[in-house]
Amino acid sequence: MDKGKPVVVMGVEPRITVPVARSLHQAGVTVFVASLSSADPVLYSRAIAGFFRLPDPSSRPDDFLNVLCGKVKCTGADMLIPVTDGALAAVSGHYETLNSLVHVACPPPAVVNRVLNKETTLRIAHSAGVRVPREYEILDSRSSDVIRQMAFPVIAKPRQKSASEMFKIRYFRTPEEITDALNNGVVEDAILQEYCTGCGVGVEMLVHQGNCVAAFQHRRLREFPSAGGVAVTAVAESLDPQLAETSLRLLRALEWKGVAMVEFRHDRRTGVSTLMEVNGRYWGTVSLALQAGVDFPRYEWQLAHGEAPAVPAGYAVGMIWHWSAGSLKRWHEVLTRRGRVLPENSQAQDMPGSGEKRNALWTIHDPFPAFLEWLDTGKKLVRSDAQALMRRILPQRTAIASQQPDPKTTGSGESGKRGIREVETRH
Repeated sequence: MDKGKPVVVMGVEPRITVPVARSLHQAGVTVFVASLSSADPVLYSRAIAGFFRLPDPSSRPDDFLNVLCGKVKCTGADMLIPVTDGALAAVSGHYETLNSLVHVACPPPAVVNRVLNKETTLRIAHSAGVRVPREYEILDSRSSDVIRQMAFPVIAKPRQKSASEMFKIRYFRTPEEITDALNNGVVEDAILQEYCTGCGVGVEMLVHQGNCVAAFQHRRLREFPSAGGVAVTAVAESLDPQLAETSLRLLRALEWKGVAMVEFRHDRRTGVSTLMEVNGRYWGTVSLALQAGVDFPRYEWQLAHGEAPAVPAGYAVGMIWHWSAGSLKRWHEVLTRRGRVLPENSQAQDMPGSGEKRNALWTIHDPFPAFLEWLDTGKKLVRSDAQALMRRILPQRTAIASQQPDPKTTGSGESGKRGIREVETRH
């Protein structure tokens, strides 16, 4: 492959950004990474030629566009690849301008919005004959009739995918938990769905002119949160013909082009698969596909530059993939659960006894990304634990302090004793 011009990968999610950069770097393409948040860690990797931060696209859209265009011209890049939902939304908001400068690796805004808005995705999926979870429409905590009719547990998801999501997914086991969440505004503007049992299965595809150029399938073995979330451990599976057909039918109905992951919850006991969502960008287990032999970023780059990808006929089925930082988060969740019972996905817990094992980020030739992500994750968990501990301690100290007599008002002797008794009586 000719080295050509550089690529800007937008969005910082180490287990996604670094593998995409490594793929392109190995193909001879220079890669720059753009961050959308000051909270993002700086990524250090042999595959990344440069790292820069952009102004917040939500609060400073004009500055974001001007700086990004300046960076594109400065680096000489001819392709922009958003790899997070926040990056996808930011690019979509300035699609016409950016597309006039570089090849933007995502569809036009109208198509992107169909994927970023989960309700729209599910509506189109239902129209295309794809099984979707049952949804519950609740306006507020006074919708008691609807709440009582729910089949618990239920889950809540944000309606719109974005960088500012307060949570990815939440579980509720009882009507009281839903009512409390509604009263506290915890699930404001969220979708409430039935909880679907089974394994998390992802079907990844690169779609070009309505056709599937490359496809891959993985199954989650361990997740964070443990009841269902992102993959911590996964295995490469043979492509299921029915799931592949359903995925391509849905992506065509969405008019999607480029890479995407269609996520299902598959109940192996019944054979029923239910759509969870569509990720219209590179997914968290992208390095598993790369290590198994399906090089999605290289194929996407080739298509953008008029080349025909040489996609292999198969890939390494049975390869086990593990995300170390995610495992640390999962163990932290288990240890700090304090008796809280979540609806564990028992079907997703059986670990294959054999298979080549690979790490999401670690490689001897480029060790820093894995080490720094693990270190950053540990620091954040320690900080969150310290903050939680202080929140429990400070109210107790405040309550104790409020019971202590004020020397200015209680004085000494019998009057002081009366003052103490009065405070104790009031409290």
